[in-house]
Amino acid sequence: MNSDFARTLTLGERVVGPGHPVFIIAEVGVNHNGDMDLAKKMVDVAADAGADCVKFQTFRSEEFMADRDMIYEYRNRGETVRESMYEMFKRLEFPLERHRELFDYARSKGVVPLTSVADPICMRAAIESGATALKLASEDLINLPLLGAVAAQGLPLILSTGMADEREVRDAMEILYENGCMDTAFLHCVSLYPTPDSEANLARMRDVANLTGAVTGYSDHTSGVEACLAATALGARILEKHFTLDRGMTGPDHAFSADPVEFRALVEGVRRVERQMGAGGLVPGPVEEHFRHEFRRSVVAARDLPAGAVLGPDDLALKRPGNGIHPRDMRSLCGRTLKAALRKDEQLTRETVE
Repeated sequence: MNSDFARTLTLGERVVGPGHPVFIIAEVGVNHNGDMDLAKKMVDVAADAGADCVKFQTFRSEEFMADRDMIYEYRNRGETVRESMYEMFKRLEFPLERHRELFDYARSKGVVPLTSVADPICMRAAIESGATALKLASEDLINLPLLGAVAAQGLPLILSTGMADEREVRDAMEILYENGCMDTAFLHCVSLYPTPDSEANLARMRDVANLTGAVTGYSDHTSGVEACLAATALGARILEKHFTLDRGMTGPDHAFSADPVEFRALVEGVRRVERQMGAGGLVPGPVEEHFRHEFRRSVVAARDLPAGAVLGPDDLALKRPGNGIHPRDMRSLCGRTLKAALRKDEQLTRETVE
């Protein structure tokens, strides 16, 4: 399978891919607790912290929950909570008809609105609300009918790969090819909440990139910002991090989410890593070029030498500054004759030897 995925994507007004700033997503998810006012407040704070995008989750609990007796267990306020998975999701479900209001509000704050859609009805609601790109969560990478429906919309797609093996990623790629959805980014993700450091497996992101040839990123569920900084250094062009106003709020995702202080630190850290990455290449930078002369050594006379002296190894030394004959040429000077006398530590030049 040849990879023809786009090397850059346009998400809202942001261009995402190599040579462009990392696209940082504040994953509000269900941390709005079903409250529109809280959702808008989270947009405000995420935008102020430097997020490029705020992402939500659009789902209908009755559509994806067949077993109403399933129990979900999570940590909240330092305690283990066990509750009905269906009732939990129903409580956190956001009305489809209010998405346009939320998306418009996000755009008014200068951030790109995005949501992961769980079924075709949710997909249509997101598009009708003005979504300019779509997201599929890790669990829906194998939902090939939904993937095909989303891929056929002609919008950029971000696809998380948590829990997936190589065959499943290839299956998804095939559906995307069939539907011409080449503006797709793939995110490495580990579907553990939170993800222990020993399970983060950041090296897998490079395997995702090599397999897909697409814009690649990382959806982070670890504690702290370090994994996102490391992913940036490894080449992530998109970062997604769960976001909350307060880790002590009631709900399944707050405890492992970044609060405003941590999220701002993440953004600032990523931007610093970007500056540190540079353009590569085995050439000194323009500022460092100055110090090639100041810090390096060049060839000088090891002692006072008369005119006509035939140079030998003991007649030459290497000392600062480095603006004279390069050390690599030191051996080629041996056996040559001085045209003029040199004092100890005086630099040799091409004009002083024959």
